[in-house]
Amino acid sequence: MTGKNKPYLAKLEKGKRYAWCACGRSQNQPFCDGSHEKIDSRPHVFTAEKTEELLLCGCKHTKSPPFCDGSHNNLEDAYEVASDEEIASSKAALQTFPEHQSQGKAILDGGSFVLSPDMLPSTEYGPVSVRSLIAQSDGAQHLNLVSFTFTAKTHWRRHDGGDTALYIFSGTGTVNIEGVAFSAAPETGVFVRQGEAFRLEPETPMYVLAAISPDSSPAHWLNATSGDFDKNFPDRRVGIDPAAQEKMADRFYQVLVGSEIGSEEMTQFIGEIPKSRAAFHRHLYEEAIVILSGEGFMWTRNRKAAVKPGDVIYLPPRQEHSLECTAPEGMRLMGVFYPAGSPAINY
Repeated sequence: MTGKNKPYLAKLEKGKRYAWCACGRSQNQPFCDGSHEKIDSRPHVFTAEKTEELLLCGCKHTKSPPFCDGSHNNLEDAYEVASDEEIASSKAALQTFPEHQSQGKAILDGGSFVLSPDMLPSTEYGPVSVRSLIAQSDGAQHLNLVSFTFTAKTHWRRHDGGDTALYIFSGTGTVNIEGVAFSAAPETGVFVRQGEAFRLEPETPMYVLAAISPDSSPAHWLNATSGDFDKNFPDRRVGIDPAAQEKMADRFYQVLVGSEIGSEEMTQFIGEIPKSRAAFHRHLYEEAIVILSGEGFMWTRNRKAAVKPGDVIYLPPRQEHSLECTAPEGMRLMGVFYPAGSPAINY
């Protein structure tokens, strides 16, 4: 076979028909060259719906042909780690530190960075302290990340330009969406649809992260709500569920905010990785990662930055990177990305 255990990045033209190689023998991967005629196999023929770059399956194990669905990650017992050559070539990478950069950022390649939220300035809105962690002013295209720290009930907040994915980092209480209450505890995701107002009602001091996408229009703080809850999507809260975990070799992830609760623009997930250093790879999506436990380094080709619990990593689309966990007990993280998809897909 000439296929590979990674997807192929292919530029497709709207209206054009393609024949994706299903047998793995083609010399023109990922497209068919007729090699299947020697065996009992047929290519998957499809028409591109629009002009765009997509990842087509290279391992031939996808359950969604011709597109990659992350199945290549489970063809080996261990997730792909950095090779000796990668490690040797990156030894000269410059290490950056938040205290050496403006506003708590360690700047990496391509506009990516690591930041320590407690080094950023905050704005007070009544009982809540708000920090802007990732915004257009940081180079973000569609993904915005804001933190809320509070001990008392907040005002109502509404985003008219995009959906909101809330993540409960610490504390317990309630997320009230247009008068509909959802219990909130650590490692819980809550989805708020565009134009809906929400209020945070703590039982204990809470630290909550809010990802807003795809538009960063200014938020509105309100004294009251209209009660306009979208009843087409009644379930908005997802907590940790071992039965919902997806395996990626020796790693796992669970989608919290996704299409099942109405999020079509972005995906929020939680994952765990063992002590290791991943091979360099890329994603088509724009991503923010929050370290929940464990420590290590975020690598790009020419730079690296230490990461610890609470730190936030920003990665633009297609930015080559490698996350290393140095903690013997492993690393736990939360990620959110736009556009929506599967955390298992990389190239």
